[in-house]
Amino acid sequence: MSLVSRPSRRFGTRSAHLFWRLPLVGRVRVPRNLAPLLLAVAVGLAAGFAAVALSALVDGLTMVFDELTSLLDGLAGGWTLMLVPAIAAIPVAFVVSRVASESQGAGVPYVMVAVERAGGFVRPIIAPAKLVATGFTLGGGGAAGREGPIVLIAASLASTIGRVTKQPSDMLVLTVAAAAAGGISATFNTPIAGTFFALEVVLRRFNVRNFTIVVVAAVVANIVAVAFYGDSAGLDLPDFDINSSWELFLHAIVGISAAIAGILFVRTRFFTEDVFEFLGVSMSVRPILGLFGVGVLALIESNILGSGLDQIRIFAEGGTAVSTLAILMVLKLIAASLTIGSGASGGAFAPLLFVGATLGALMGAGFESALPSIVGPTGTYVVVGMAAVFAAAARAPLTSLFIVFELSGYSLILPLMTAVALAAALAQLLTRDTIYNVRLRRAGLDVQEESAPSPLDDLTVAATMRTDTPIVSRMATIADLANAMSQSRGNVVAVADQQNRFIGLVTATDVASAVERGEMDRRAFDLAVVAPVFVHPDDNLRYALSVLVDHDVRQLPVVAREDESRLMGMLTQRDVLREVAQPSDRDSGQRAAPAPVRRLVGAIEIEARVEPGSQAESSMVSQLPLPEASVITAIHRRGEIVIPRGNVKLLANDLAIVLSVPPEEATVRSLFINHSAQSRNNWWFLPHAPPSPNDESQR
Repeated sequence: MSLVSRPSRRFGTRSAHLFWRLPLVGRVRVPRNLAPLLLAVAVGLAAGFAAVALSALVDGLTMVFDELTSLLDGLAGGWTLMLVPAIAAIPVAFVVSRVASESQGAGVPYVMVAVERAGGFVRPIIAPAKLVATGFTLGGGGAAGREGPIVLIAASLASTIGRVTKQPSDMLVLTVAAAAAGGISATFNTPIAGTFFALEVVLRRFNVRNFTIVVVAAVVANIVAVAFYGDSAGLDLPDFDINSSWELFLHAIVGISAAIAGILFVRTRFFTEDVFEFLGVSMSVRPILGLFGVGVLALIESNILGSGLDQIRIFAEGGTAVSTLAILMVLKLIAASLTIGSGASGGAFAPLLFVGATLGALMGAGFESALPSIVGPTGTYVVVGMAAVFAAAARAPLTSLFIVFELSGYSLILPLMTAVALAAALAQLLTRDTIYNVRLRRAGLDVQEESAPSPLDDLTVAATMRTDTPIVSRMATIADLANAMSQSRGNVVAVADQQNRFIGLVTATDVASAVERGEMDRRAFDLAVVAPVFVHPDDNLRYALSVLVDHDVRQLPVVAREDESRLMGMLTQRDVLREVAQPSDRDSGQRAAPAPVRRLVGAIEIEARVEPGSQAESSMVSQLPLPEASVITAIHRRGEIVIPRGNVKLLANDLAIVLSVPPEEATVRSLFINHSAQSRNNWWFLPHAPPSPNDESQR
């Protein structure tokens, strides 16, 4: 093999069959149209068995800690109840601080991050870590639910299945969402609600393929759970109905109140987390303190421990004192916030249903006292309150409706739809915060309510990558490397072994450093950096961009999916940004609208106003010295959008939209600022001595 060669651009035609490489059986030939359904079945099975395992672990540990509670009660009295959750939190603190930090909290936001930022990748270790952390949290009395943790556990298993079977990034994302549906379906025996939860909260993109895969996974997971626990009807609530159509106005009031309760739940949950952060409490101690607080609250009312779903039927049957309902609602809200906000493992789904049920029971009791001839059973308001509070906190009205339908029956369609619609709409008007997106924004990911697919979703790496990167032998000398780089446009060469298998990359910086140190006897294999990350030709560009930014690299090797030792080309940040700057319709040849870059994972949109006297004023777009990883995507001029071609001149007061990466933001903004004017305006804010009466300049 010659020292310098160039890879040919041959991708071949796609086969009608999909090859899956499994660890023990090698390649399995599967028809391409059947492969996604088989994958959905596998994911559904994994989610179903994970839900069964989590349920068994929680039930088993609950019995253990109940025995411990009885033992401590016999030795020292009932006050020892407050110690049991803290004792259970000790292994939880170890898992979340030492094994997998993703195990803390609810789990759903981490799955959403995996979908939006990581191309569906969830670490395999998260599944057992989350299982253990959740088992001890809930078994010890933590005031949370199982649904959030099972979503993350199932997502971790699904991501592993997808990676083992060499799925492309878009299918990996879909399997993770399908796993979320399976987890909810198996946990609550609600396959319809699980489906809508995955589509409405996790994936946020609805089409026939997504719906089909998610439904299959949800149904299979539900079948597994039913095989173990039977086809119980969720909460097994009695049938309710309204007495009069006038009662819909009362349910509307419940919906409005539920919006306030949902917002209060979200604020309290994250306020608790902020308090722990402000106090600087270590994560190895935080869950213990949080669950100790839950134990203290349990001395007032022990029914706040656990998920509390078994209490909802009692509320629905009526007869619970109003004072007890009020105490339970307030204490449950605080206890759930302490559990989840401290980093212990548990979901917010069940606590929200509990708070909604107590709110509905309270309002139902009040309505019954004021309007006994109109108001129906208290259970009606319990059911409506559950759905409305969850809809307000999660901003997921369809999921709210269907989970309550499946848990309680379909007899209250009109009251539920009325209350849920009002709760979600009012909460949306009052705040953007939901129980899920606050965590995402704090992680730097702003998920919009209305998700529009990016143009980069439809572009593949194969259509954008460069195929002229030189490939050198592992024995190539410094001179050979320098010669290869001088003949190419890039600043990197690939290194291959005698069998032409890709080894790693050598950059111009590596070569220059070796020359400066006088190490002219070094070989390519000495300098080659084994690429820790790569992409495949059939990955979409949005996933590729997320890999580039998340790993802080400017270029990625593109390797064949079926043989990752075969280099296909190179993809650079500039290649991806060029596609963003000049999107095109390859069928019509016409320019498309500017990309909604706020949805581009890892990139940021900078809005910069051209100030008079700045470097950008009167400069052509092609001459503006933007950083390498930045590009102007649109120019707003007097109410019109100007396409930023190279010969377009920037004018004062133009608003330039620049796509860049976070480290370059300050550099980009400096080009549009009149620094001399800014210095004059800031003169009075600069430290300086007051003028002397004898100063010549003051005369």
